[in-house]
Amino acid sequence: MKIGIKYCGGCNPRYDRTNIAQRLREDFPGEEIVSAAPGLDMDYVVVVCGCKSACALVDGLTGKYGRTILTESDAYDGLLKTLEQLQRR
Repeated sequence: MKIGIKYCGGCNPRYDRTNIAQRLREDFPGEEIVSAAPGLDMDYVVVVCGCKSACALVDGLTGKYGRTILTESDAYDGLLKTLEQLQRR
């Protein structure tokens, strides 16, 4: 599975956004984690926003199985469950 990660601009981060990517790499060591880009063939896209504004541009960022926009670190558990379910497909 190819998981694309897009970060917001970081103007108002309320948590360590890079920790999300690190956790993904640890939880899914066999999967390809890449920088998300429009037009890139990705199975899932994770947009990591540092606050509730979620102002990161997501135009053209689509994953074959969907996209999640995180605005807080506590939302990682839901993302983890979603990606685990996709892995079982």
